[in-house]
Amino acid sequence: MRHFALLFGALLLTIAGMGNAQSAAPAAGTGLVYAITEATAGLPTTSLYLHEVGSKTGRLLYRDTSEENRILTKIAGSDVVGAARAVPPADVYLMMGEASVRDVAMCGDALCRLRVSDSGEEQVAPEPILVIPLCFSDASPYGLWNRAPVFAVSPDGDRVALCALRAGDVRFERPAIRVLGRDGTEEWRILLEDRDLYISDLAWSPDGRLLAYAVMPQADEHTLEDALLRKAGVYLADVEAQTTRLVHQCYADAVAWGPGGDEVTVAARAGDIWSERCVARVLVMPSGREAAEFSLHARVSAAAYSRDRKWLAVQSRNAGRQQIWLYPSSEGWGQLFHEVPDESGQLSLLGWLQASAAEREPAGTGAAPGRGGSPPPGEG
Repeated sequence: MRHFALLFGALLLTIAGMGNAQSAAPAAGTGLVYAITEATAGLPTTSLYLHEVGSKTGRLLYRDTSEENRILTKIAGSDVVGAARAVPPADVYLMMGEASVRDVAMCGDALCRLRVSDSGEEQVAPEPILVIPLCFSDASPYGLWNRAPVFAVSPDGDRVALCALRAGDVRFERPAIRVLGRDGTEEWRILLEDRDLYISDLAWSPDGRLLAYAVMPQADEHTLEDALLRKAGVYLADVEAQTTRLVHQCYADAVAWGPGGDEVTVAARAGDIWSERCVARVLVMPSGREAAEFSLHARVSAAAYSRDRKWLAVQSRNAGRQQIWLYPSSEGWGQLFHEVPDESGQLSLLGWLQASAAEREPAGTGAAPGRGGSPPPGEG
């Protein structure tokens, strides 16, 4: 069995209640980036934190302070899951813009980059990278837009794949993925097969040539058609050849490229589309063959591998608490890294960074992550 065989066995022991064992820790200086969005009477406020794994200490990276240029959130859930990403070793990408749009022609939504330094608590304004206005929905009767699309930035930062329903004031006939170059040029537009489908997540290969994305039906139990269910699953797009195909049929909420360079891990609903149980499946690309499967603790919202692809972080919700779990891809048990009660705000796992410049190349291991960790400043 491949390197996930030991992980699968260990997770079964954990589920059976056989205790918690020490395992190797992520590389020294490794940290997880996440956001907390607080729903207030006015505009929701989003704060970004970097939580160092070995020392279990967190620090504030950035907090919204301007009404004119805010981190864009999804209206339905007031969260930024999928609409912000950490790209190792030191970059956090965010969609930012005005809270509401009054003049379509003047909309300045932009993909921005926050470059994380070793400095303490100071907040540096994210740098605009690409202007990408009004991409994810139409306006509501109240003048609000759900403009926070799911996106992924290639490891070298040269491309961004962006889920879109429109480009500016031009609406597409079906949901799409826009593959944009560094200068904003649209290199490819992948249209989904049906207007009632959506992209739940996407992930780039290490070389930036392939794009894995998960497609889900957008319907309720009364309107869901079997034809839509058959189109749900993990697709693999070759950006250079501009070809795409379904490689694994499932109901997937999150996709992460790894642990191997030719492997993708998908967090999929076990059973039918309404199931609350979730499993992780490791798929070998480009065939989509399943190499391993293991249980996860609850429905997953986001998943990301560390830079060395030895650790998988997943975000889930369980009994009124939002949690981040760590799973080693070689041996050991899944460990609860951090949790936030629902009433504290909406948690969004953005991914991994190296917490210090001195450790931004692969390094040795430190202390094992503790259960739950210590909260960052401002959280109880």
